[in-house]
Amino acid sequence: MTNCNVPNRTVFCDDNIDVLRDINSQCIDLIYLDPPFNKNKKYTAPIGSSAEGAEFRDIFRQEDVKDEWLVTIQEDQPELYNYLNGIRGIGNSYNFAYLAYMAIRFLECRRVLKPTGSIYLHCDPTMSHYLKGLMDCIFGEKNFRNEIIWHYGQRTSFLKKNFNKKHDVILFYARTLAVVNHVSRKWERSEFLTNRHDVKVDADGREFIWTDGGKNKKRYKRYVADVLRAGKPLDDVWKIPILNSSATERTGYPTQKPLALLHRIIKASSNEGDLILDPFCGCATTCVAAEQLGRQWIGVDVSIKAYELVNERLTKEAADPNDLLKLQNKIHLRTDPPKRTDLAVDYREKKFVYVIAHPSYPGEYKVGIAKNWQSRLNAYQTSDLDRQYTVKFKLETPDFRETERHIHNTFPNKHEWVQGSLNAIVSEIQNFAGEPK
Repeated sequence: MTNCNVPNRTVFCDDNIDVLRDINSQCIDLIYLDPPFNKNKKYTAPIGSSAEGAEFRDIFRQEDVKDEWLVTIQEDQPELYNYLNGIRGIGNSYNFAYLAYMAIRFLECRRVLKPTGSIYLHCDPTMSHYLKGLMDCIFGEKNFRNEIIWHYGQRTSFLKKNFNKKHDVILFYARTLAVVNHVSRKWERSEFLTNRHDVKVDADGREFIWTDGGKNKKRYKRYVADVLRAGKPLDDVWKIPILNSSATERTGYPTQKPLALLHRIIKASSNEGDLILDPFCGCATTCVAAEQLGRQWIGVDVSIKAYELVNERLTKEAADPNDLLKLQNKIHLRTDPPKRTDLAVDYREKKFVYVIAHPSYPGEYKVGIAKNWQSRLNAYQTSDLDRQYTVKFKLETPDFRETERHIHNTFPNKHEWVQGSLNAIVSEIQNFAGEPK
């Protein structure tokens, strides 16, 4: 295990795959993910809400999957690659794209988890069955702990063709068999006493209940304070209400989860001071819950709104108002990935940034990454009977991801194809990578 190279209370505004790849190995205690569910929808926070301006696209297509991801999976995870290929012919065509997108991120999640760490993947029946197989390939079937059902109560309607849908699925996996696990929780006093009419008070003013002693048919006293302290075991069906429109913690974020849900997860699989990571932190519920429970935390989201919301919510929802001054200027915003410190300076492997052209697409160039550029070109040629794809430029560099991202941020683009003159694109690659022309 290594020390984390990211300070506590950091929010990254970036693609989480780039951030995950540059977090030190085996330094995270708990990961909670609430990614898009592959519902083929676009979500937007309502005008006037705290989350106004936040939106995300729950739509995945083949063009969202980078060739580099599939090559990496094929080279390093053949079982996972075979599983993904098997999905291609099942269900909707975009299921494969969604699962490939998630797979490359799960691999990095596994790498950054400590041996005693856990991961909770929040999903729903849209893709939970496919994601279970994906997680089995990456984390191992033996490390599967529970399929947790989050049952939320809300207004029901009469449906003619199916039952009312009232739950989400949370897949709980451990990194190894040696996992932090607190599978009981303390009773809340009000919860324990609800609908109980057998609580009595002794001469010392202590509340107790009579409990049957078993075969001897004797009864004995159980003091309420002892019952509350001992706690009760948790099962895998969690009845936690969904946030209604008037809930004080409601921000307006379209898929916001209640703090009570995150509190239960964090308490079950971490200790005070542990480091929690949420790679899809959205409206920052995980960050707020971790802060309230005395844990360290890191959040990642593509929207700057996550940083704004964690500041706003901690101001309103901090466990102790006296801690607010301590939080001022303590939440770090990063718009670039961290630098790994757990390996040698020259640890980064080199890959080629390539520029591929086709005469049918004048003024457009495929700019991508490959360990073997010739193999990548051959893959394109097999899809073209005239074999007209050509490599116009290639550069091997340890900064391949940063260079590719720079090109796509600099030139108009549609996924991996960019528009511009070949000379300008090549010059930009060379300048960014610090190579002579």
